Amino acid sequence: MRNINRRESPRIEIQLRCHVTSPALWLRSTLYSENISRSGILVAWQGAGETLPLPSLGQILTLELELPANHGFGQKCIHCQGTVLRVTDSGRGYPLVALRVNYMDFRAFHDRLHATEDVQSPAWMA
Repeated sequence: MRNINRRESPRIEIQLRCHVTSPALWLRSTLYSENISRSGILVAWQGAGETLPLPSLGQILTLELELPANHGFGQKCIHCQGTVLRVTDSGRGYPLVALRVNYMDFRAFHDRLHATEDVQSPAWMA
């Protein structure tokens, strides 16, 4: 029996920094994509050690994938929402999370995740 590739869209092996911006699972750590296609993204869920929570199957995540800078247009990102389809062990010490893309949009990337780290909390919040 032959194994048939059922992919609707070709995938591109590319490592882009990505940030989870979903309110249900907001992470400060930077993750990396393993590959991307029109209908899915495979994310290497590494970066924060054992404290990084894994998403559950069926959970909806919002991601921003940083695109390489083009100085004529400024920093852009792929803003997308996806549903977690699979969580597997990569064999390299971190899991891989497969997402089915629900929608994808190209936007200006503002490094607001790192900007929030620089802001000091007011005394009344401490």
